[in-house]
Amino acid sequence: MGYLLVLISVTCFGSMALLARIAYAAGMDTYSLLALRFLIAAVVMLGIVWLRRPARFPQGAAFRRYILMGAVYSAMAWAYFDALHYAASATVALVLYAAPILVALIAAALRIDRFGLAEVLALAVSTTGLVLVLGGTLQGSLTGFAIAFIAAFFYAVYIIIGSRAGDDTDPAPDPIATASVVLATAGIIFASISLGSGPHFPHTPGAWTAVGCIAVFSTALAIAALNAGILRLGPTLASVLASVEPVVTVTLGILFLDEHPGPRTLLGGLLIIGSATGLSLVRARRKYAEVKI
Repeated sequence: MGYLLVLISVTCFGSMALLARIAYAAGMDTYSLLALRFLIAAVVMLGIVWLRRPARFPQGAAFRRYILMGAVYSAMAWAYFDALHYAASATVALVLYAAPILVALIAAALRIDRFGLAEVLALAVSTTGLVLVLGGTLQGSLTGFAIAFIAAFFYAVYIIIGSRAGDDTDPAPDPIATASVVLATAGIIFASISLGSGPHFPHTPGAWTAVGCIAVFSTALAIAALNAGILRLGPTLASVLASVEPVVTVTLGILFLDEHPGPRTLLGGLLIIGSATGLSLVRARRKYAEVKI
């Protein structure tokens, strides 16, 4: 069951780029799309929390940390969705998957984790993959590549903050409750920006359907399924299965967006995914060995 839950999650996440392009084609802008995405998803998640009550919401310092995570996630989401204006969905998804390597770099810079031979090799392989993706077909403009990399950076920061969030409270709060705090924060941020700049809502039923699918399936369901899958499989195996996500995005781009990544792009993508997955396995094995000692 855990395998199925994680695969459902990554499929939902992986379809987001396709759904976003449908919404953009109907006249939506990034801020309005993200405002609807996060507000609807937050309502859905809060509904799940209410059905599963009583739920433990974060308190005090932990609550402020999840608010910060919501702000960082907002920056990542903006960069990801904005990059889709300038680059193919395959390129954006593959560049975003460099986040685990950035996590290792940032963690080492902050001295909260070591940077050993495995990290060096993963960085070298991932960098080679990024160069191939940038030089391959369908990469779009350099602007799109740069914004996608910014998304990967903020995603890495989000992961690091989230990995330390449990240190603020004991027992740990309900993961669905904490996710609702993150989503509500992002929703409020984008709603404020959208209202200030003038919202652009979709003009067709198909676009509204796409927005609803992004919020319900590619956000709320994806997060809930991933959390449930991690509880059953553990974070390491779940992260390995999550490597299917960019594959889903690339496949949907080929089938529905007339994207045809060339051999260099595909090879670069495989190097990025492989380096991130391999690093996750090595670091998990290292952590397990430290715990045994």
